[in-house]
Amino acid sequence: MSLAMLNGSVNLAVKHSLDDLLGNPVRFRAASVNTSSTPETPYVPLNAPKNKKTGDSSGSKHSEQGLTSSKPSSASVPSAERKKPSGTRGEGADDFVDEDPSFIPPARILYPEEKVALDWQSILQNAPGLVNLGNTCFMNSVLQLMTHTPPLAQYLLSVQHSIACRLNSCVLCKMEQQVARAFPNKGAKRGSAFKPSGIQGMLKVIASHFRPYRQEDAHEFMRCLVDAWQKSCLQNYKNLDHPSRETSVVHRIFGGYLRQQILCSVCKKPSNTYQALLDLSIEAKDSSMLDCLKHFVQAEKLVKQNRYRCSNCKKLVDATKTMTVYRAPNILTIHFKRFTFNGYSSSKIGKHINYPERFDLAPYMSDPSRSCRYELIGVLVHAGGSTRSGHYYSFCKSSNGMWLKFDDEFVSNSSIDRVLNQQAYILQYKRIPGSSSGKRKTSDTGVSTQSNSQKKKKKKSVSF
Repeated sequence: MSLAMLNGSVNLAVKHSLDDLLGNPVRFRAASVNTSSTPETPYVPLNAPKNKKTGDSSGSKHSEQGLTSSKPSSASVPSAERKKPSGTRGEGADDFVDEDPSFIPPARILYPEEKVALDWQSILQNAPGLVNLGNTCFMNSVLQLMTHTPPLAQYLLSVQHSIACRLNSCVLCKMEQQVARAFPNKGAKRGSAFKPSGIQGMLKVIASHFRPYRQEDAHEFMRCLVDAWQKSCLQNYKNLDHPSRETSVVHRIFGGYLRQQILCSVCKKPSNTYQALLDLSIEAKDSSMLDCLKHFVQAEKLVKQNRYRCSNCKKLVDATKTMTVYRAPNILTIHFKRFTFNGYSSSKIGKHINYPERFDLAPYMSDPSRSCRYELIGVLVHAGGSTRSGHYYSFCKSSNGMWLKFDDEFVSNSSIDRVLNQQAYILQYKRIPGSSSGKRKTSDTGVSTQSNSQKKKKKKSVSF
């Protein structure tokens, strides 16, 4: 057979096979759920002994009765167990059990919260300073805060992300390299000041409007940096719902939820909506951080042209709107809105705002009966009159409990009294293990498992 005839026969076969497929499309049967707790046919064990009659109908009936009786009825199962989601969502799926019915839980868990270690697991050598590459103090101060965030630093030192990463330009991989240089040999050696060239080279990836050698706003850089990390965490996942995206390691460390509740003045029926948060931006109008938080959660009246259309009353009614913290993050980042913008210029609110070393977030949460205590681990300061000028530096709490001041490549010891007397722009707090994050659970799952004796030994080695 010639080559031409062979090709013709192949093309003819392909044509006929395609015509057959198109003429007889695949049809799917409607899905059905078998709610029966027992098999439709008698169960016959494949590995039954030879001297046992597997076809005995009486035996199969007994086995069916045993299977049926061994499974408790839905009435006898506690409600908490019936609400528990299926394990198909992955490890840590019970983080969202017994939430508010209007709170949509994730379909999939990306990173279990049990793996988040809030405290330093070992004492590391102090991190070095970062060389200013030309108006990069905004970047250096933020990088120092992140480097001294215990759950993030320890996750990056474990190189879990880079092992699985497939991106050519990954911001989280660059941050992993940044932390590795800050803590050589996982903190066993003391590093020297270095250039954060890896992160600077990713400025356009972090945010397209960032320009090298130009002063930027530190809070804006921090937000864009964390968002870039989130994109890196989601690289291997497709078609995820928003709640599932918010179970990444980034959200497990920095993320929480706000609840906006609108209460109808007529029927008193509340309407709740939830919003993920990675930091908390509050007005710099009061003299203390706690007063600023009180102003943030203060109820707003919806009257006159702002009246609320109640779905229950079917009409416009007066209402009150309240914003509270529904689920508190493990790392709480508080940003003071110190800058006001007027066209192309900006001005700064330079008043001193008092902030505590430790405080309880409970009064500002949706459920104020649950204590949620925090301790200060970082302060970022802006010295100057606008976002395009001035200088940024930061104070960070090291793994040995001592406070350090990071002013570009210069590092010096500090004290808590000096730290609390700064004109803070960004504050970073760490949730104290054992305090509730607002989840309706009896146990705290936000810390790594560790024996009490180990915790006591570690506390003895830390001097405050």
